[in-house]
Amino acid sequence: MSKHVVLGGNGIIGRETIGALLAEGRTVCSVARSMPNLPTATPILADLRDAESAMVALRGADVAYLTVGVPYTTRAWRRDWPTIMQNTIDACLAHGTHLVFFDNVYAYGQVEGPMTESTPIRPCTRKGRVRASLLRILEAASRERGLSCNIGRSADFYGPGASTSVFNNFVIDNIAKGKAPVWLFDAHQPHSMTFTPDIGRALAVLGTDERARGRIWHLPTAPALTGADYLGLSGARPPYRTMSSGTLRMGALFVPAARETLEMAYQYEAPYVFDSSAFTTTFGHTPTAYADGIAAAREHRQRTLQSTP
Repeated sequence: MSKHVVLGGNGIIGRETIGALLAEGRTVCSVARSMPNLPTATPILADLRDAESAMVALRGADVAYLTVGVPYTTRAWRRDWPTIMQNTIDACLAHGTHLVFFDNVYAYGQVEGPMTESTPIRPCTRKGRVRASLLRILEAASRERGLSCNIGRSADFYGPGASTSVFNNFVIDNIAKGKAPVWLFDAHQPHSMTFTPDIGRALAVLGTDERARGRIWHLPTAPALTGADYLGLSGARPPYRTMSSGTLRMGALFVPAARETLEMAYQYEAPYVFDSSAFTTTFGHTPTAYADGIAAAREHRQRTLQSTP
């Protein structure tokens, strides 16, 4: 039986991928720097920033899923991501492991029209340039060293327990705490969002279906709605609250998280439309409707608050 190793198993994408693989009866190991609170797969303690640790973590793995989260700062991304990627590639090559890399759309930069798998890589931000550099590392390893890999890319994600999601933080959490939900900048622009359980199921497909090998795939994402649509589905009533770019710029003077978010503002000031039709057509996976996904995220957050002492 094949062995599947999820790198970053404690994060939301890692947890969803583990759940999808276990549901298929796969043998799964979860790699993280700390033990999970609710172990659902065989745990492996490892730090992918250390080459030897990565090598040990992937011993015997048939498929590895790189879903690691790095602190959301340009400094951390520049420092850690190239090392994590290189160590993971070296370990995969040493053990004959196929690599599935979970990616975002930052490397595309600002685009006109829907984002597809053939959209050119033209990053316009510091974080986007880091992501583009990772793609070059992967491409070189595939071309020059024979790495077997594919890439699963999502839009902004949201879902139950997605604590690093902008939508979860500004909308789902606010509602759960009795506050008004907030959309960033322009609530009239279409903005795609990918549901985290859909991401996990799709990454499992990329690691187990031979048709997926060697390609970039946009993971199943429902047709884009506007910010106002999402707020309405969340239970908010008009007029809807939005955060202006000026407010965020002011906050960036004092709050590091706001400063890191500011360079990605273009994603909320213009249409941000993500096309995942190739995946849906090839594998037959229909993305979760936003009404259902938002309801699931809200219910999960309410349960979490009720169970917190």
